[in-house]
Amino acid sequence: MFRKKMMLWIPVAVLLLLTGCNTLSSAPQITKAAITPEVLRPGDTAVITMQIHDRSRVVKRVEGIVLEDARITFKLRDDGAEPDEKANDGIWSMQVDVPFQAPPGEFRLEFTAYGQDGTPIPVRDRDGHISPLQQVIPLRIEYQQ
Repeated sequence: MFRKKMMLWIPVAVLLLLTGCNTLSSAPQITKAAITPEVLRPGDTAVITMQIHDRSRVVKRVEGIVLEDARITFKLRDDGAEPDEKANDGIWSMQVDVPFQAPPGEFRLEFTAYGQDGTPIPVRDRDGHISPLQQVIPLRIEYQQ
C-alpha cells in the first residue's frame, strides 16, 4: 500500500521539480532601446540607451555593430560614467559622434548582450526558439537642407 502511494507521488514530485529547472525562465529581457535624437546629421552627437531587466545580473557587457558596416562597433556601459546616469541600474548607454563623412541613409544598429564567459546570452523567443539576447535600433542620417 505504501509503495503504491509513493508511486503516485513520484510523477508529481518530478513535475514540480522540473517546472523550476528552466534556466531560461529568469533570462534577462531588453525592455527599451533607443537612440536620441532619432534623426542625425554629420557632426551630431547622439546617446544610445538600452534598458535590460536582468534579475540574475548575468549581463556583463553590451556591444553593437552597424549592420550595414560591421567594422563600426559600439560598447555600451552601465558604470555611471557620462552619459550613463547610474552604475548597475540595468540602463546601458554610450555617446556617439556622427562622423562628418557619414553617408546619408537608413542604418540599423544591432546590440548583443554577453555573459561572464564572453558568449551571447541565450533567451527564448515567443515561439520557443533560443537565440542571443539582441536588439536592433534603426537610425537615419540626413544631410542638412
